[in-house]
This record gives sequence, C-alpha cells and structure tokens, in this order.
Amino acid sequence: MDTQVTLAAFYALASAIGFALSTSLQHREAGGAPSSGILGVLRFVITRRMWVLGAFVGFVALILHALALNNGAIALVQPIMVSGVVLAVLFRSALDRALPPRRELVGVTLTTLALGCFLVVANPQAESEADERRAVLLWLSGVLCIALLVLVANRMPTPVAASFLLGTASGVCFGLTAGLLKMISNDFGADGVMGVVGSWHLYAQIGTGLTGIAINQRAYHLAPLAISMPVLNVVDVLVALAFGVLVFNEVPTRHPVGIAVLGLCLVLMGAGLRMLARVHPEAVAASKSGFGSELSDQR
Repeated sequence: MDTQVTLAAFYALASAIGFALSTSLQHREAGGAPSSGILGVLRFVITRRMWVLGAFVGFVALILHALALNNGAIALVQPIMVSGVVLAVLFRSALDRALPPRRELVGVTLTTLALGCFLVVANPQAESEADERRAVLLWLSGVLCIALLVLVANRMPTPVAASFLLGTASGVCFGLTAGLLKMISNDFGADGVMGVVGSWHLYAQIGTGLTGIAINQRAYHLAPLAISMPVLNVVDVLVALAFGVLVFNEVPTRHPVGIAVLGLCLVLMGAGLRMLARVHPEAVAASKSGFGSELSDQR
C-alpha cells in the first residue's frame, strides 16, 4: 500500500509538472498569434512546433494523471495536481527570463491552496449509477453557458476581462469533459468498445474538449497566463463536482464543519481570482483601444 501511495504521488507530481510545462508553451505561442478570433488563433498555433510539443507534453501528463488516480485516492492526487497552476506561472516567467510579479504569485498560490483544500475536504464518494437524463440536461446547460460566456467575452472592453471570461468558459468545457469521460469509462465497462462508440458520450466529450482547447488559446492570446488559468482550474473542478453530484450522486461531505470549510475555500478562491484580475492594470491600459477596435472588426 505504501508503494502504491508513493507511485500515486510520483505520477501526480510528474503530471502536474507536465501540465504546467504544456500550458506555458502553449500560452507563449498563442500570445504571438495575429489579432483574430478563436478559430484564427487556433489555426495559427497548430502550425507552431512549440505549441504542438506543448500539446504532446499535455497528452503525456494526462496519461500520468490517469496512472496516479489508478494508484491512489483522489484526495491525494488532485491537491498535488493543482500545484501545476503555480508551476505554470513560474515556468511561463522562466520562458521569458523574468520573475512573476509578487502579487500575481500570491494570488495564484492562494487560489491553488484553496482549491486543493476544497478537493481534500469534498472528496465525494459514488453512491449510484449515472442518471442519463440529468447528464443530457447538464451537458446542454453547460453548452449554453459556454456560448453565453464567449458572447459576453467578445463584448468586453479590455483583454484581461475577456481572457478571464474565456478561461471560465474553458473551465466549463473541461469540467463537462471530465464527467463525460467517467460516463465513457462506464460504457466501456458495460459493453466494451461498441458501448463507447455507440453512445453520445464519446462525441459530446470530443466536441466539448476541442471547444475548450480552442477557447483557451484565445484566452492565452489576450492576457497573461495568471488571468485565465486559475479560474479555468477552479471552474473545471466545480463543474466536475456538480456533474458528479447531479449525475452520479457523488455527494461531498455532509459534516457541518466540512461544509463550512468548503465555503471558506470558495471565498479564498474568489479572493485569489480577484487579486489576479487586478495584477495587470498596465495590460488593460496598453491594449484597451486596440482590443476594442479588434472586436469591432470581428463584429
């Protein structure tokens, strides 16, 4: 058992480092894209070798994440995984041979620690099979929410505000894909490969995941990594937990103290995100007029 715990921690740390490096490389390449919409940024980055390398590293990190969960409990693995948020900010600054602003590092660290604590305390346990009807309704609601967030982001007067909303939309995408991935795993366990390809879960998961990647590149293009990535991770976790509660009846802690701690974690995450949103006022001032004209051109 000790060996399994050690392996889980090792795989989780390696995965967090991989995701951090992948995110940093992709953010750097997306930042150099010509001023254009979501699809324009995506078309640009997929032709860049460093972005493709980042995508490959992210794929390897995903496999390591699965290995970590196979060897250890989510309460051990996920808090280690969210450390990748801090690592990504550090890696991104290292690529530019600069130190991140202290306020940015404090905001990212606060958000990450609160998120990790939230995961440990919540630690929901499965109690029933998936509710297919609720899964469809939740996915459709999520798609509508993503569309609205992108629409509002395209009308924001500053790139920082738009990047924050796009990061939120990406978080909804990836939270939904996490829930759908679990349903795909159930399909495979019940009916093998034919159960997977014969279900809507696979195609919804692919479409939602690709949409999240495309939106994320636009968020990377508009603002520093610390603006979109923390909120992406927070929303990803919250949507995935909501999917678990509503679809799989995976109920988090019911203990009053645990509920109070979860509420405090949410407050701290909000404080960290608010701090990050105010870290780069110079980015807002420098590009406000250009961003506004770009949106006018798109509309």
